[in-house]
Amino acid sequence: MAADSMVQLVSYLTAEQPHEILGTPESEWVDFKSASPNGPYDLSTDKGKFELAKDVAAFANAGGGLIVCGFKAKKRTNELYEVAEKVTPFDKKLVNIDSYKDVLTEYVRPLLKVKFFWFAHPEGDPEASGHYFVIEVPALTESERWALVTRGTNDNGQFIKGSWTVPIRNGDSTAHLPPDDVYRLMNDGLSTRRSPDAAVPAAPAADRVKAREDLRTALEMEETPVLFFQSVPDHPRGLVPGMYADGGLRDLLSNQDTLRGIHAFNWSSVYKRPEPREGGLLLADTPRRGLLIESDGAVTGAAAATSEMLGWALERNNDGGPRRISVFVLTEMTLEYFRLVDQHILPLVEGPWTHRIVASDFTKDSGCTLAPGDDPAFPFWGAPHLATSNDWNHSWKTLGDPERDAYEALRHVYVLFGLDVTDNPFIDTDRVNTTKLLEKKP
Repeated sequence: MAADSMVQLVSYLTAEQPHEILGTPESEWVDFKSASPNGPYDLSTDKGKFELAKDVAAFANAGGGLIVCGFKAKKRTNELYEVAEKVTPFDKKLVNIDSYKDVLTEYVRPLLKVKFFWFAHPEGDPEASGHYFVIEVPALTESERWALVTRGTNDNGQFIKGSWTVPIRNGDSTAHLPPDDVYRLMNDGLSTRRSPDAAVPAAPAADRVKAREDLRTALEMEETPVLFFQSVPDHPRGLVPGMYADGGLRDLLSNQDTLRGIHAFNWSSVYKRPEPREGGLLLADTPRRGLLIESDGAVTGAAAATSEMLGWALERNNDGGPRRISVFVLTEMTLEYFRLVDQHILPLVEGPWTHRIVASDFTKDSGCTLAPGDDPAFPFWGAPHLATSNDWNHSWKTLGDPERDAYEALRHVYVLFGLDVTDNPFIDTDRVNTTKLLEKKP
């Protein structure tokens, strides 16, 4: 098992199910620490004080997160990030919360409303006992960034007077803003919102691998080639408000504003309704498509690359050969995804987002194909191109315009087949032309 959000991780600890957290990778929202004889942070030393201040400031700069003490993390073979692999609860006496507050008050600017929590390990476990200590770090708003640590340290871990640093969480590690970037921030004004194309490094949005796996399982598509769409806020801010309220996201998924009605190629369903799932929503229209909205607003869409969805009408006559993808269906599904997400979900979480497409198992068995130009009439003349990768994964910063984001997604999909996106007849310069799409008679 593993936790794929702050809400789920805390729910496991609250239910005294810490072993469910094992397998969770460290990321932009969570860091695991085991306790030494002096606690998770040895605050009797300059190094320990700096590490605490650095970790808290880094999370504040990257969208907030949890420092979870009482787990040993280790990087496994062939994995990018360290993963929680062992529970190591400890005695409460190893942590003096007042001392933690004092360190943060003295060494982090601006002052942060950090919260501290204790969670008990289940009684009766012969192998471990004690508690878990969690530090919840809030995200700074764009106008308040950046948090800094008012002291740096030398190679011996001792404070250097007159030094300071701006840390930022980057994946499962901490980076520091280079001097040139700090100078640019100071020159432009620390309180101003940086422009989208500024050169300041930002924490990358997490690749929600587990969300794709969960959605694929819910749709019973484990053996099916799938095109995934994902949209993740770069700085998640906890629960999205109104998930289940009247007029909220549940109602939005039930009554989608589509281009050609509920029976066209989009993400609505005649027979299914969105169901609550771990603080979010699941709309599972098996075996064609599905949507998963997580509690923090992140969205995952899955469309089967078979005759049930992306190969509609084309694959029905392929006689067991490669699965041919319909240009029209692919384009309409892509545009409808971004019409839903860009217009209705992105505004719920302030700040930049990252879109991603993942083509999974497109070379499996006979493979999937895509042809240049429009969909051909039977008997399907044209020159279909086979997919060239079984795990095609690419992302880009959200543009916020459905036609332009759809173009970016299709650009990455077409490259997978050795084609240029200009081979798509519904493309105009840098966007999908909605008018051309609606003029087509599928």
